[in-house]
Amino acid sequence: MIKLGILGSGAVLKWHILGIEGCDGVKAAAVASRNEETGTAACEALGAQYYKTAAELYRNEKELDGVINLMPNHLHFETCNEAIDAGHRFILCEKPLGNDISKTLTLVEKAEAVGTQLQAGYMKRYNPGFRKVKEAVDILGDVDFVNFTTVESGAANQTSHRDASSPWKTDPVLSGGGNLTHVGSHIIDFLRFLFGDIEYVSCKLKRDSDDAPEYYANAVAAFKNGVDANIRIGRVDVPDLGPDWELFKGGWNEYIEVIGENGYIRVANASWEGLGPVRVTSWFKGEPGPKAEYFASDLQWANQIAAFAESIKRGELVPEATTARDAFNVDLAVRKMRKSAERGGERVYIEE
Repeated sequence: MIKLGILGSGAVLKWHILGIEGCDGVKAAAVASRNEETGTAACEALGAQYYKTAAELYRNEKELDGVINLMPNHLHFETCNEAIDAGHRFILCEKPLGNDISKTLTLVEKAEAVGTQLQAGYMKRYNPGFRKVKEAVDILGDVDFVNFTTVESGAANQTSHRDASSPWKTDPVLSGGGNLTHVGSHIIDFLRFLFGDIEYVSCKLKRDSDDAPEYYANAVAAFKNGVDANIRIGRVDVPDLGPDWELFKGGWNEYIEVIGENGYIRVANASWEGLGPVRVTSWFKGEPGPKAEYFASDLQWANQIAAFAESIKRGELVPEATTARDAFNVDLAVRKMRKSAERGGERVYIEE
């Protein structure tokens, strides 16, 4: 049995609980959270032990196989360092690994130096629908066109305005940014999973005010293998518009489409959480016509936990995992996109 300790009991925890419950041979042994109400509720759901602090958890739980870090973004760097210092060698941390890219690099280098397998929580790699794109890349041959679009359904005050009563996520200082961080980083990580390293980016952003996080991004990521990917992130003030502008409660219109010399594949996702099915439409050379398939999107959580557990068994991260170095490169691409936007959308090279 793989025993895990969990740091934090915020909103994302319920999806990790879903993942743990859907993964045989894995148990959450303990949860550390400053919020006693949500922390104890999580422990009741998981059959785990509650602790107020991570330090208390580490002192009392000596047989943990790994740690899942679900703390707010601005605490990831500090809490990952503490976990490494406590001797933990397998850590799954929600993205980003830190809000200061120079500090993130020191964390990556520290993890590599001591042999800690630090994985970032980019779950699209484990979504069964999106995995079909990964499988299709070799079939498609030379890729001519890539587009990844996410449009959130909601008014401005729901998606980008700062509000003192809102959680840390609406504060760009604490969260690390706006939709380019929250949504764009997932897109960049998945595109890097498909096509490798990025050579340069160009980007334009929109904000509702100077101190508000960005809600809109229109970017191009040019990969070293010659593939150019268009990335679009935005919002529409109409409720419950889902994939392909069809009605879906919550309003999340997300899709990736890839066209190559040998065919086409498109994935439409109804929610980042996995609340609805993910639809995959493909048509490859030699087939009589397009094929549509549907997959359970929420399997992404169990698949991610299963991969983390397999990494623990192997003693190293499995190939599909987002390594700490991968996560740093995602954060670096986000930073370069913001620099491009400051320069009016001009091309910015990743290595400059």
